[in-house]
Amino acid sequence: MASVDPDPVAPRGRQITIPLEVSALTVILALALGLVAAGGAALYQRHKPTNYFSLAVLQIDQPQQVATDTGDATLAKLQRLRSYYAGVLDTEVLAAPIAKQVNLPVGAVIGSITTLISPSNFLIDLFSHAKTPQQSLAIAQAATSQLITYVRKQQVKAGIPAINRVVLREVTQPGAGVRVATSTKKELIAGGVAFVVVAAAFIIVADLLRRRW
Repeated sequence: MASVDPDPVAPRGRQITIPLEVSALTVILALALGLVAAGGAALYQRHKPTNYFSLAVLQIDQPQQVATDTGDATLAKLQRLRSYYAGVLDTEVLAAPIAKQVNLPVGAVIGSITTLISPSNFLIDLFSHAKTPQQSLAIAQAATSQLITYVRKQQVKAGIPAINRVVLREVTQPGAGVRVATSTKKELIAGGVAFVVVAAAFIIVADLLRRRW
């Protein structure tokens, strides 16, 4: 007697098929190439050029307005201005004079300065990185000086009386660059990513070639 499907309307379970047909040799070669790539990526991370970082801390303030403002309008304005002024470091407006001061290309200066801003204070953490501790210190000093000068000139240009001006002060002077080495974790991540990418790519290419032949 022929069997009857108890529920001919119900959809059948979806079948998932993998289009790859991988031989043992292909897997072995993929693993070998993946290991070679992983080792190369890890070694590259370990032997990347050493960077030195220097840190300066600046504070934005408007003493007269902060002291007399009964609300928080002045503080909110200072937060916005802090972000704006920090962002100018990523432009040629400040990168050009900084580059001239430290004898570097403008593009190199833009890529060597980073700022961090916390919403809980009115500070600008200015980091500079370079290949030598002396160069990272020089960039941080120049960036600090140029940013303070830029803020002062902008206030003067706007015709704001001295007592009402926004000021940027250096609260922590930049120190000599500190060496930052690549961590073992970063090496392992780079090696793992290289292993997966190379091994998977080899298996896919090998399967495509097999199908064509």
